[in-house]
Amino acid sequence: MSRDPDIAALRARLSGADGPTFWRSLEAVADTPAFRAYVESEFPAAARLAGAPDRRGFLRLMAASFALSGLTACGGNGRDYELPYVNQPERIVPGAPLSYASSALFDGFANGILVTTRNGRPIKVEGNPDHPFSRGGTDILAQASVLGLYDPFRAQAVQHLGRPSSWAAFRGQMLARLAGWREGRGRGLAVLSAPATSPALAALVQRLREQYPEMGWYETAGVTREGLYAGAAQAYGRAVETLPDFARARAVVSLDGDFLDLGPGQVGLSRAWIEARRAGHAAGHLPTLHAVAPTPTLTSAKADHGLSLSAGGIEALARDLLSLAEGGSGGGSGARAGNWLRRAAAALDANRGASIVTTGLSASPDLHALVHRLNGALGNTGSTLHHIAPLSPGGAGTLAELAEAMERGAVETLIVLGSNPVYEAPGGLDFARRMERVPLKIHAGLYYDETGAHADWHLPLAHPLESWGDARSLDGTVGLIQPTIAPLHEGRTIHEMLSFLLEGEMRDGLGLLKAHLRRPGEDEAAFEARFAEALRLGFLPDSASPAETVALTGAAPAAAPAAPTGIEVVFRPDPTVWDGTHADLSWLQELPKPLTKVVWENVVLISPALAEREGIATGDVVAVEAGAARIEGAAWILPGQAEETVTLTLGYGRNVPDHLSRGLGYDANRLRPADTPWRLQGAKLARTGERRMPATTQDLGTMQGHDFVRVQAEGAEPVGEDASARLPSFYGPSSEDRGAKAAWGMVIDLDACTGCNACVTACQSENNIPVVGRDEVARGRWMGWIRIDRYYAGSLDEPATHFQPVPCMHCEQAPCEVGCPVEATLHDSEGLNLQVYNRCVGTRTCQSYCPYKVRRFNYLDYTGDQPAVLQQRNNPEVTVRARGVMEKCTYCIQRIAAARIDSAKDAHAAIPDGAVETACQNACPTRAIVFGNIADPESRVARARAEGRHYALLGELNTRPRTTYLAGLAPADGQKAPPPSEQSPGQSPEKEG
Repeated sequence: MSRDPDIAALRARLSGADGPTFWRSLEAVADTPAFRAYVESEFPAAARLAGAPDRRGFLRLMAASFALSGLTACGGNGRDYELPYVNQPERIVPGAPLSYASSALFDGFANGILVTTRNGRPIKVEGNPDHPFSRGGTDILAQASVLGLYDPFRAQAVQHLGRPSSWAAFRGQMLARLAGWREGRGRGLAVLSAPATSPALAALVQRLREQYPEMGWYETAGVTREGLYAGAAQAYGRAVETLPDFARARAVVSLDGDFLDLGPGQVGLSRAWIEARRAGHAAGHLPTLHAVAPTPTLTSAKADHGLSLSAGGIEALARDLLSLAEGGSGGGSGARAGNWLRRAAAALDANRGASIVTTGLSASPDLHALVHRLNGALGNTGSTLHHIAPLSPGGAGTLAELAEAMERGAVETLIVLGSNPVYEAPGGLDFARRMERVPLKIHAGLYYDETGAHADWHLPLAHPLESWGDARSLDGTVGLIQPTIAPLHEGRTIHEMLSFLLEGEMRDGLGLLKAHLRRPGEDEAAFEARFAEALRLGFLPDSASPAETVALTGAAPAAAPAAPTGIEVVFRPDPTVWDGTHADLSWLQELPKPLTKVVWENVVLISPALAEREGIATGDVVAVEAGAARIEGAAWILPGQAEETVTLTLGYGRNVPDHLSRGLGYDANRLRPADTPWRLQGAKLARTGERRMPATTQDLGTMQGHDFVRVQAEGAEPVGEDASARLPSFYGPSSEDRGAKAAWGMVIDLDACTGCNACVTACQSENNIPVVGRDEVARGRWMGWIRIDRYYAGSLDEPATHFQPVPCMHCEQAPCEVGCPVEATLHDSEGLNLQVYNRCVGTRTCQSYCPYKVRRFNYLDYTGDQPAVLQQRNNPEVTVRARGVMEKCTYCIQRIAAARIDSAKDAHAAIPDGAVETACQNACPTRAIVFGNIADPESRVARARAEGRHYALLGELNTRPRTTYLAGLAPADGQKAPPPSEQSPGQSPEKEG
């Protein structure tokens, strides 16, 4: 399919009467013959079936999809005999699930989770609904962590100079050095740690500093904290964390903000924002979000009023907002931002003390400082914004300071704990070369990565699901981490390694945690009871950090000098693999990026205007240069990108042999400056003459029709439809019409969906959905049971963005059922559209009959020939499908069956509302998905179907889907919703979904 649409022609079509209202891709707007052929072909890649993937690469991919937990590298775990399973452990019922409350770590921060185990094997992560910050949701990294536990690419044994060794050998060599460090008070010793918020770890670090007062302690800032703390120090004279209270806010202004994007606070903050939207809508005053960003994010995508602007232009815009808030005139940000600036300033002025101005974690310190001053001038500080003490242990040096110390020869021993600075450090630091100057280098990590390859000793870290520990959430709540399985390999925790540096022996993690939590003089029985209760909850009750009073000091930072001519490059963590820490997890590699839908690589994001000027098309390989540094990657034209801004994402370009991530994408770290690691000015962009089309799911599942996304302006007439409407049909009565006790249905609130992808990863984990690899995705064979369609509305340069999750619709009058020649797809008495795998013969007739394109076909044996050990991560309640069958969303029928069994134990009582949560529903941090029995008028799903915003996707086809939607919301004066005449049924000219 051609990927070279003419940008000028696209602009003309979108501005004309024949242009689509909602559109997915530039190719869809162009509506070329090649694209029509792609859409009209039911199976656009079926002719290429013989083009199987490389066998070696496919086997490596399959290994990453399943558990190799029974395999270890060199060395044993101290057991030389096996014990029979004679006495059943307490609470263990063979085959029954057992959940443990724990915490998922994200850049050192915690979110509450429940880990489901079967026969002692963790198989699924759910959100902990009792956790005061995350409150039951999860993100994609928490969902994928269970795959990380069994990841065959994890470090499995101690290595010395690249050869297998043992913990005993490492201890023997280190004991003499410990004595020397004690005698020299730690002179020449440097320890670099990954970001951490663990109070127990902070206590160990304090003891270590007291024992080795001349030791250098450094901490990587990760993606998240350096600019935030520096900006707070500029504004208040000290570092603080800022917590928004969206429930009190009537207007939010995001200056390159990311509170809805993947990050440590995504789960809790997105839940709070959507709850504020719901409450405001119910009260008749919908809170508005005004967002400006140099590159589209999930936060800017959900904005009611959006603007694209360079990073330098955003700082000027912040100064204008501050001037207006203080009674000035503003005017320094230019005419292009004028309309957005006036609207945002008016909203802030009308809601003084009831508004929030926020910025992103990768924003510059100056922008953070300006935002603090702006909130102070508006009266938001202490009202809608609260400040708490920094959650990371203070006093640590930076990565740049460590690099400088290594350069001047002040570091004789470097210990790296849980970090990969050789890969992650900005290229301007030249960290690998400076590290070579250190005589002894020790690296502890989950993976034998780039830093491990440069170290003398590599030590395997334990995975969080097999560790004891603690960590704080963004609000300061102390979450506990407990093991859900005995260590699979020879890993140790960072806490245990620090105890070795202190005492010469590694104490066990449980003992270290208990020693920290025990109060002075506390009775043993009282402590054990308190500890057991905390483990049951998954966190320490009432441990959130208290609010602190802050006061502005000094003056606002001076305006930066004019930027050099050339391209502005902004760096962002990848929305699926983050900074590369999770790059070997195949679920995340094959998870479509929320805005581009690209998989298995990163791309160079450019604006339509820049592409038009430079003659660049999506798929052209371009070079981005700055001085002697250069990267090459495939270009991707992204609507809503600032005109002169190029976005590079982290996490790719890895070069570790025999790792899944090797050779994927480009390494953006090479171009990152040491002083401004998130922004590069004056870069050059050029075509190389090569083309390499990225693999994307953007046009998979394309539907022809209209009225896919609906948006309702506040106070306007409902754009939904009556859920009880019945059109004439040849089909018989539905299960609901027949008075069935249960009629399962789902409603998805499009206003609450942020496109975060948590539902997609949760579904993959719950239902044993395989990955297929980059080549198979490029052939149109992505296997996900739920997809999130991303739509644009409006112009190429400033489009509104919408997300729509699409699982199986479970139609009451399902076209797929009448088309199947062997009745492999059929309806049950409760309205579920079932798939009987052992009947399916692979005709794919049902797929061709389905108007929603939600069925997936196993073209190849994607699960491989699995030995028994590879099956340990799989959910035993769900069939592992073989080659040649059709599969799709089942509404997690295994969970419905479990609830039915439980109700049968109670004299066949009805299944209570809320007793069944699908995997996608449970993972959703914003609770955009509601599932339940629509035959019960008091159920949440029935009440959702009665709302005025309720409608069915392609309802005019009379398939009567059980999966339905609530239209998105827009303020009365918003631009998010197109004019009503453009979205009324039957009149939209849109050609694809």
